Amino acid sequence: MSDFVLILPEVCLALTLAFILAEEITYHGEQSRWVNATALMGLGAALVQTLITYQHAPVQVFHQAFSVDGLSLFFKLFFIVLAALAIVAASHSRAITIAKQGEYCALVIASTLGMCLAASASDMLLAFLALQLVNILVFFIAGFGKRSVPSIEAAVKYMIFSAVGGAFFLYGLALLFSATHTLNVYEMHRALVSAPLAADTGLVILMLAVLFFSFQVGAFPMYFWTPDVVEGSPTPSSGFLTLGTRAAGLVVALRFLIAVFAKPGVAPGQWQVLGEVDWTRILAFVSGATMLIGALLAVRQVGAKRLVGSLIIAETGYLLIGILVLDQVGIAAILYSMVIELFSLIGIFYILTYLIEQFGSDRLADLRGMMGRAVMECTCLVLFLMNLVGIPPMPGFIGKFTLIGAAVRHGRFSLAVVAIIAITISTVAIARLAYSLAGDLRKTIARPVASSPGRRIFMASLLAPLVLVGVYAEDVLKWAGKSVGFILW
Repeated sequence: MSDFVLILPEVCLALTLAFILAEEITYHGEQSRWVNATALMGLGAALVQTLITYQHAPVQVFHQAFSVDGLSLFFKLFFIVLAALAIVAASHSRAITIAKQGEYCALVIASTLGMCLAASASDMLLAFLALQLVNILVFFIAGFGKRSVPSIEAAVKYMIFSAVGGAFFLYGLALLFSATHTLNVYEMHRALVSAPLAADTGLVILMLAVLFFSFQVGAFPMYFWTPDVVEGSPTPSSGFLTLGTRAAGLVVALRFLIAVFAKPGVAPGQWQVLGEVDWTRILAFVSGATMLIGALLAVRQVGAKRLVGSLIIAETGYLLIGILVLDQVGIAAILYSMVIELFSLIGIFYILTYLIEQFGSDRLADLRGMMGRAVMECTCLVLFLMNLVGIPPMPGFIGKFTLIGAAVRHGRFSLAVVAIIAITISTVAIARLAYSLAGDLRKTIARPVASSPGRRIFMASLLAPLVLVGVYAEDVLKWAGKSVGFILW
């Protein structure tokens, strides 16, 4: 089989980007534009090619630099659907004007291409370059509102954190390369099995890697960019930015930490730490601090966008539990939770975009009583937030329950307690937002705001998958578990 066939999803994205750029060059101010349709058709083609690739067995291509396996295909599907939803959501907003749609779609498609490359990279240099490509494009998307001071501030802050985090990772890779003489994760693993690292060298490499990945996924101690980027970037793009960058960092972290610094355990579907440094303890501290900091930040915010940005930090802490427990159930719970986040965050920022455009502010005080004027939008916003935090009986609770259960099963009782406390505090945060939206409904005498059928259909299309994921949670978790077929030692 030709290696080219296995990268057809990336080829489709590259061709789509070329067509969008060609349309942008030939655009001269016409009212009708086909750029959104072009982008969606290209994403649809990439989605179909990804599904077709599922029939092939896991394999490494292009001199073992590129892995085509269940993990990479899962995240490719995730990134492609995310990009499609982001483009549709932006088309319903006034934040991305007709004249700017070509630029926005080009940035989204190029970012998606970088994310898909990161998902499949088994060579750490390729993974690093793919993540840096994503980070550069995110810098431009975050600064899309060129006349907005918060937008420029968000872009610059993200650029600085990206440069610092990238430098940390390069230093760590240099040390690891000097010890293993390879950048392929599976060859690194084999080299470390035969010649383990010294404890101090391993500790330095892992600390540098954790610092980089903590930036990429928005975890402690490099989480500071998340609320600022969420607040400063155009609201329709906030979901794409936070989901895409974190998921790309997460899949690279999974390959790097488990494929290199773990080995098969006694029981099937479980691993144990390779080497003298127990990096799961480092990750447990990072996870606990991230959950608490995110929840505490959320409960004290006065703006809806920063509140959601803080909740995203806490969400990252929960996802890290799935890595450090070192078993297939934990990773399956990560993938399940990512599906919940996909539809929840896109829905949250879609509705916040509508509320901000209608009422001119995202401050909780200014949104007071909006439930009486935009009943469907505000109700859906609360439902999406409940899914994100994991409040029963919403489907998001299943992901949180599985992650916390994995922590308890592996003796991480203190981490499980921290997770429950963080969920409780996060619930208080969204209760504050819900209370502000409700206000005093008896005093809400303003005329209700009209809601277009297209907006209602899009919100329903985001809620429906969440319902299905909840009803068929066991099947989704099994499918996610099968996607963890990426250990090719």
